Amino acid sequence: MISAFGEMTGEIKNIALIHGWGGDSRSWQPLLKELKGSSNVVNNAVNIELPGFGSRTQEPWPDTETLLAQLETQLPENCLLLGWSLGGMLAVRLAAASKKVRALVTIATNGSFVAREDWPGMAEEIFAEFCRAQRAMPEKNWQRFCGLEARGDSEMRGLLKTLKGWQPSSVPESWSQALECLGNLDNREILSAIAVPALHILGEGDALVPVAAASKLESRCGLEKTRAVKVIAGTGHCPHLSRPREIATLISEFIRPEIAESAPLEKSSVARAFGRAAQTYDAAAYLQRAVCRELLNRAGEGWSPQRILDLGSGTGYGCELLRKRFPDAQIIALDLAPEMLAYAREHRPLSNAYVAADAEQLPLADNSFDLVFSSFALQWCYRLPQLFAEIRRVMAPAGNALISTLVPGTLKELENSWAAVDGNVHVNRFLPAEDWRAACVANQLECLVGAEQRALHFDNVKTLMRELKSIGAHNVNREAGKGLLSRSKLRKLTDAYEQQRTAAGLPATYQVLYLQLAQRQSNAAELDTAVSG
Repeated sequence: MISAFGEMTGEIKNIALIHGWGGDSRSWQPLLKELKGSSNVVNNAVNIELPGFGSRTQEPWPDTETLLAQLETQLPENCLLLGWSLGGMLAVRLAAASKKVRALVTIATNGSFVAREDWPGMAEEIFAEFCRAQRAMPEKNWQRFCGLEARGDSEMRGLLKTLKGWQPSSVPESWSQALECLGNLDNREILSAIAVPALHILGEGDALVPVAAASKLESRCGLEKTRAVKVIAGTGHCPHLSRPREIATLISEFIRPEIAESAPLEKSSVARAFGRAAQTYDAAAYLQRAVCRELLNRAGEGWSPQRILDLGSGTGYGCELLRKRFPDAQIIALDLAPEMLAYAREHRPLSNAYVAADAEQLPLADNSFDLVFSSFALQWCYRLPQLFAEIRRVMAPAGNALISTLVPGTLKELENSWAAVDGNVHVNRFLPAEDWRAACVANQLECLVGAEQRALHFDNVKTLMRELKSIGAHNVNREAGKGLLSRSKLRKLTDAYEQQRTAAGLPATYQVLYLQLAQRQSNAAELDTAVSG
C-alpha cells in the first residue's frame, strides 16, 4: 500500500464531502474536526449539500446524470472524495468518472441500497413501503429514519438525540425523488472499475446497510492493495458521528499508510481474538488477575475518585475490584471487543456503562475521569504518543492513571524456542519501558514507574499454547506464520522448549511494567523511579 500511495499522497490537496439522505452538511462537522487534527489533507474542505437538503431546501431534485454533472463542478482539484450513504453512492460514480478525484472513502454505502439478486440490501418491498410513507407522512417518516440510522450503535441514545436535533423546519417533496434515486442506483459493477484508491467503511450493526454487504464489496475490491473494506464494531449507519476520532484515524492511515504499517498488528484482529476468548478467559487468567490486584494496590490511600474509566476492561474483573475499593464511584467499562463487554455485563454487572472502543481513539469527553485504570490491555497499542494524549485528555486536571502492561522479555522462552523452528513471528512484539515513559513525558504526565518479573509454569507446550489462545493472547501479528501447526514443527518446538524446563515445569516469563500517572497544574518535576515488585 505504501508504494501504491507514495506518489499519490502528496497530490491530495483537498477533501470534498457529500452527506446522505435526510442529512446535510452538519453531519460532517465532528469528523472534520478530527480530520483537521489527524490528517494532512484538510487544507480545504468542500462540504457539499445535495439539492433539497440543508441550505438548498427550495431546490428541486434533478435526474441522476444532471446531478452528477452539478456535483462534479463543485469538486476541488486533487481531492479525497468522502461520501456517506446516498452521498457515498454518488461519490462512487464521481470517482469512476472525474479526474479531480484522487482517492475515495465511502461510509455506510452499499453497492446497491436495495437488495438485487444475491447482493444483500434492503428488501425491495420494505423500501417501496418506506417510499410510500415518505410521500404520505414525510416528517414522521424522517423521524423513523433517524431511529434506523441510530439502531445498532453502542452510542444509540446520544446519536439519536443528535440526529433528531437536526430536524428541518419542513420536508420538501424533493426528498421523495432523492429517495427514489437511492433505490435506483446500482454501483455493483462500477465499484470494481474505479481506478483510484478506495476505502469502504461499514457499521457492524447497521440497520440500513447489512454487514453482509462487506463480503460483496471485498469481492469487488479484488486483490488491489489500494482498496479496502473496514467494518467498525459497535456502530450503525453513522460511524462518523458516533466514532469520529476512529474514522478520522482510519482515513489518515488510508491516505498515509506508513502510519498503519508501523504497527505489527491490526486492532480488528485483536478485537476478534479477545471476542472469541470471552467465554474462556476467566478460567485461564491467573496472572492477569494477580497483576490487576497488584496494580490497584498502588492506588493512593487518600484517593476517592468519583468517575473511573476501566480501559480495556475485559470480562470485568478489574471493575469488580474497583467497585469494592471505590463503592460510590461511577465506573465506565471500555473494551475493544464487544463480546468481552457483553460477558462482563452478564457475569459482573458492576459498571455504570459499557463502551466498545479503541484506547487510542476514546469516544469520551475531555477532563471527565478522576482515575483511568488499565491492566494488561494497552500492550496492543503501538502509537504510544497518541495513546497517552487520549489518556491525558480524558483525565481530570487533578486525576490519576494506573496502568500495567508488558515489555520485552515477555514469553522469551516461547520466542527462543520458535526461533529453533522457523523464522516467522510467533510472539507479539512488546515496546520497551523507555518508550512508555517517553510517551508519558511528551504528554506532560508525571510518571512513577515500577517493574517486576512474573512466571507461570506448564506441564507441556500444548497446554501453554492452549491457555494463550483461551485468553486471546495468541499471535495476531501481520507477519505471523499462517496455517495449522504441523506435527514436525510441534515436535521441534517441544524439543527446543524442553531444554528450558525447570523443576516447576516449562517456564513462561512475563515482564510487567507499572505506571502511575498524574496530571497536575504545577511545574512539579517528573518522577521516574524504578521499583522492583
